[in-house]
Amino acid sequence: MYNAALFLHLLGVALLVGSVTVTLLTLLRVHTAGTVRELRSLIAGTKWVEVVIIPAMLLVVAPGLYMVSQHGDDGSIPWSAGWVVTSLVITLLLAILGPTVEASDDRRLRAAIASASGERPHADLREVQLASRPVYVVFFGTSQVVALLFLMTNRPGLAVAIAVCAVAAAASTIAASMRIRSVRRAEHAPLVNLEA
Repeated sequence: MYNAALFLHLLGVALLVGSVTVTLLTLLRVHTAGTVRELRSLIAGTKWVEVVIIPAMLLVVAPGLYMVSQHGDDGSIPWSAGWVVTSLVITLLLAILGPTVEASDDRRLRAAIASASGERPHADLREVQLASRPVYVVFFGTSQVVALLFLMTNRPGLAVAIAVCAVAAAASTIAASMRIRSVRRAEHAPLVNLEA
């Protein structure tokens, strides 16, 4: 039974990593999309993430809880292990951020795209395209999934587990800030006439 739980857990991890990767790459492309059609295509391509993300989280959590309840396959994983506690807290945080904050940002973008007319994004749509909050949320979520992978494979104590998640969060904040500055700088850069 333990091996079946491990397989399902790893399947959930693979689906979660895939979902987070698609979400991050789509966000990066949304920033630079120059046409409404391109935006519609990008958003349509993420529909499967909505279908996969909840089962992926359940496949990570449920078998993971079972495996910890069995103390691992060799009896070496107690509930009080620092990496277990930290992983549960981070997973809970991601499970809250996803359906609330991230889903709200996604709905706002979808609504702005749906109401868009013409070929080029209008000012209101461009404002939603370049919003800062989705960048911070998606970068944070991605960093914490990477941190969770580290915790599950290295099984550190509580202090190291917390430090890993904190460093990942700090790195995501720095990376998100750099991305936002880069996109805004490009948005306000003068257009160069290449035909001259």
